[in-house]
Amino acid sequence: MNDVKRQVKWRRLRLFFHNFAKLLIDAAKLCFGSLVLGTVIKGDFPQSTLLLSGIIASGSGAIIGVIILTLCEEK
Repeated sequence: MNDVKRQVKWRRLRLFFHNFAKLLIDAAKLCFGSLVLGTVIKGDFPQSTLLLSGIIASGSGAIIGVIILTLCEEK
């Protein structure tokens, strides 16, 4: 019985990280869209700061999301 509980707990944890990875990838897309493209279209804030932070946030979020998604993929 203990083994069944552990399997259920692992499945829930895997599902959590799977969904968390999807969230990170979506957040990376939104960061890219709002910060990077917004900087190019409308230049209210210092463009270099927003552009650099948008590229870093979207790139790191996408990479971390893909790594977590790959690790939590159902085998």
